Amino acid sequence: MWIIYSIRSVFFNVAYYSFAVLFLGLVTLPLCYIGSEKSVRRMVDVFCRGSRWLARWVMGIKTEYRGLENMPKDAGFILASAHQSNMDPIITFPVHAGVTALAKKELFATPIVGKILSNMGIIRIDRQSKNAHAAMAGVGEQVVANKNLLIIYPQGTRVPVGKTKRLKSGAYHLQADTGLPVIPVATNSGVFWTKGFFHRSGTAVYEVQPPMNAGLRKEAFMKQLEAIVVDRSHELITEAGYANLLPASKKADSEQ
Repeated sequence: MWIIYSIRSVFFNVAYYSFAVLFLGLVTLPLCYIGSEKSVRRMVDVFCRGSRWLARWVMGIKTEYRGLENMPKDAGFILASAHQSNMDPIITFPVHAGVTALAKKELFATPIVGKILSNMGIIRIDRQSKNAHAAMAGVGEQVVANKNLLIIYPQGTRVPVGKTKRLKSGAYHLQADTGLPVIPVATNSGVFWTKGFFHRSGTAVYEVQPPMNAGLRKEAFMKQLEAIVVDRSHELITEAGYANLLPASKKADSEQ
């Protein structure tokens, strides 16, 4: 099976990165100069759907959405999602017309990608700034006014399956400051579209949970968030038949 996965991975990586460079560079980037934010977003949506098509038909990675009905349709909210793979934003973007996100300032200096992020209205953050938390108040106001879906990855970065990372408390502070509902998401995407070069065929599940309870103290909020972003994601990994990839302690929990 690994021989087949390896062969498909080679074709998928060549196809995906070629598509990304050509489509984003030759189609989407020019719209950043001559088009509107709406037109840029439309092309990014096409890119995400095209990437999922390539994942499905070249690598054999299907996508299954669960719980999309838990997302508000006419109000801003925070989507606090597990982050295991480059596939995560690709899965998220097509589900809501007003997707925005927090992105580290370094990404805005990246050729092509940086310009596209700017024109989409993605929110630049400086993780090292002492005023980073204070800047979040303006972010919350923007999300409320525009009825956006704001993606936050509490793990702070991609965390490959088998690794763990302490969650950051940005979602808690944003909810406390703005009253925006926080909707957590679990996934097993990193089992299939991995952080490395070699991938696996299978079904990547994107599971949207109901909004978290409002008014929780920080410790209770973070515990509830971890139960979904981390623990429920591990359950989805086990459900897919890959419990062997989990850290030893989490594997034991999933098997109970």
